Amino acid sequence: MILAQIIKSIFEIALVGAFIFSSIYFIITFVSLSKKRKTKSASFLEDSKALPFVTIQIPTFNELAALNCAQKCLEFDYPEEKLQILIGDDSNNKDISNTIDDFVKKNPKISISRRENNHGYKSGNLNKMLNKSNGDYILVFDSDFLPEKNFLLSIVQPVIQDKSLSGVQASWKIINAHKNLSTLMGSAIVNVVHSILMPFMHETTNHAILCGSGELIKKSDIIELGGWTEGSLTEDVDFSLRLIAAGKRIDYLEYLKVCCETPHTAKDLFRQQMRWAYGVVKAFLSHFKKLLNSKLTKKSVKLATMVWSTGYVMITMLLFSFIFGVLNLIFGALGFSPSESGLSTYSIGRFVYDSTLNLLLTGGMLLSSIAASFVNGFGFKSIGKVFFAALTIGFICMFFVGKGIFSAIIGKPMNWFMLNKEGNNINLNA
Repeated sequence: MILAQIIKSIFEIALVGAFIFSSIYFIITFVSLSKKRKTKSASFLEDSKALPFVTIQIPTFNELAALNCAQKCLEFDYPEEKLQILIGDDSNNKDISNTIDDFVKKNPKISISRRENNHGYKSGNLNKMLNKSNGDYILVFDSDFLPEKNFLLSIVQPVIQDKSLSGVQASWKIINAHKNLSTLMGSAIVNVVHSILMPFMHETTNHAILCGSGELIKKSDIIELGGWTEGSLTEDVDFSLRLIAAGKRIDYLEYLKVCCETPHTAKDLFRQQMRWAYGVVKAFLSHFKKLLNSKLTKKSVKLATMVWSTGYVMITMLLFSFIFGVLNLIFGALGFSPSESGLSTYSIGRFVYDSTLNLLLTGGMLLSSIAASFVNGFGFKSIGKVFFAALTIGFICMFFVGKGIFSAIIGKPMNWFMLNKEGNNINLNA
């Protein structure tokens, strides 16, 4: 049967593709873990004259968690005269806006930036705040991020030593990783980025990608490139690609960690990962050609930037191999496949063997998530839970990621998804 043969061919091609990209993850994981990890900065300047003027931007939409972040920023060990704190309140909930107003009245060092609506989502909020930002550098925090007292003093060190730097990205530390399987899976994904992919890119090219929070960016470069792309669902990756194509560099500090949340429900995790997939793919579709043709960007940086995004290519291959693998199994069981004569020929043992083999061949990302979790202090008991989460929550999540990828490819619009944050329930006066 021709259809059965086509299905089998697509399955085999997808499986080979998944194996190739899985192998890339095996290599990246090995290289990242074989490198000696830095524990502190090489030098630390505290001279107030050398420190840059920094504006902290905290964009928020109906999230009281932003006040927890702002409180942490007020405690920074940094010269007051060189620090500005802005809360970009896009809230349409008057009670939340009133609470933010009350907080600012008690803390006059903080200012509020407001718009009539949240047009352009987070990037539109950032552009609005940019008009009120007096700093030479912009430090962006999402509302659930809780930086330590010395965070700002630490993240400005690279730009003091290298004035040509366009940005510095800090590492993320998930504080609710062990709450349930969804948070374990979410933390595993974040850990792969910050303990495997980013260190690999930084070690091999001395470049990095902005991650949307815990990021320091030179204000003049934001203005030079026309601001943030409004409506982008991953404005960080979009802007990073534009910076890299312009020949500019982003540093990465793996040793500097900032605490944050990961979605604590499966629904929110699926929506977050779908949005991230959509935004990243959309950004690459928009800027790939410009990056590829840029004469200001080294070939090694271009290659590393492409490799950084291979996870979504691999997920696409995995989806195709799973979908067409199931179809191939069904056609074989029904006797339509030329290589199978019926259900009896496809034993349970054969199914288990094939499934195990496919997992081993395409388990590069799974290995990376387990290795990254181990690097971040997860014990063997937790590693087992991460493995189980990957095969359950992670398996379902793969389909939502696939939806995000294909929606971006066909140009289907996607709205910003608001996620529930545990930080919204924290009492500031507690």
